[in-house]
Amino acid sequence: MRAAVVDVGSNSTRLLLLEGIGPDGAVGERVTTVTGLRRGASADGSVSDDALARLAACLDDYASRIAAAGSPPVVAVGTSAVRDAPNQGAIAALVHDRLGAPLRVVGGKEEAALAFAGARLALGDADGPCRVLDIGGGSTEVVQGGSDGPRHAVSLALGVNRQGDLITADPPPAGDVAAVREASRGLVSAAAGGFPADGPLIGVAGTVTTAAAILNGRYDPDEVHGTTVTAVQVEDVLGRLCAMDDAARRRVPGLHPDRANVIVPGLAILLGALDALGADRLVVSERDILDGIALEWASSGRGPGE
Repeated sequence: MRAAVVDVGSNSTRLLLLEGIGPDGAVGERVTTVTGLRRGASADGSVSDDALARLAACLDDYASRIAAAGSPPVVAVGTSAVRDAPNQGAIAALVHDRLGAPLRVVGGKEEAALAFAGARLALGDADGPCRVLDIGGGSTEVVQGGSDGPRHAVSLALGVNRQGDLITADPPPAGDVAAVREASRGLVSAAAGGFPADGPLIGVAGTVTTAAAILNGRYDPDEVHGTTVTAVQVEDVLGRLCAMDDAARRRVPGLHPDRANVIVPGLAILLGALDALGADRLVVSERDILDGIALEWASSGRGPGE
């Protein structure tokens, strides 16, 4: 059952040292490193040399952690920034060189399904329908389904790094933030506004968990998981952060300094998505695509797409 699950995302690269699957999902140490693969990407989506260097340093650290854990098998998955990058071969080569494992690049629909499988764990034993919103660095997934899995899913070119490029100054100009929110509302509405709205909306990934952490005044995954955040609360947090420059945001309790440069576009995307989905709140889940990958691996003994 033991494995090292690695998610090479657009903003963060993450490691789960899987020990087993419990009633609340994957059990094991989790590590998150902001590698910013989308940051500084060229117009065609190619990942920059600086981003590759950040990823290499992260993978070296993960390789040491995996070795210290007894060298379990590695399951590595790449998402939006990787699948969009013409030089994704360089990313795959880094993963293979540092971790000794192939990198499986998943499509948007598969990414959505994996996130949905993990996010549903926030509902405990409930088996009714729900929707899942996963705001990433390069893409946002919206999924609707039930205990039998996803029924509707979209993956949109909408993410904190991608939309962060539209913020032209620091502190963020109100017009720029409003434009990100409106663009997000339009994209999500067109693609997922018609999804059935039965059951709760579950939010996963850094923007959502950070919003909850700021409201709590600190980040504790056990405190964040399963809490409810309202649109009014997100509006308040966004307003506070927009009045600050990057240096001030880095000092906000609950906001990891490495997320200070992407939290404003992230919250603007979140509010636009809530508008589009007709939701005034969402349940925060610390269980996400990492858990989905782990569940897939544990049930089949192989990585996604294999």
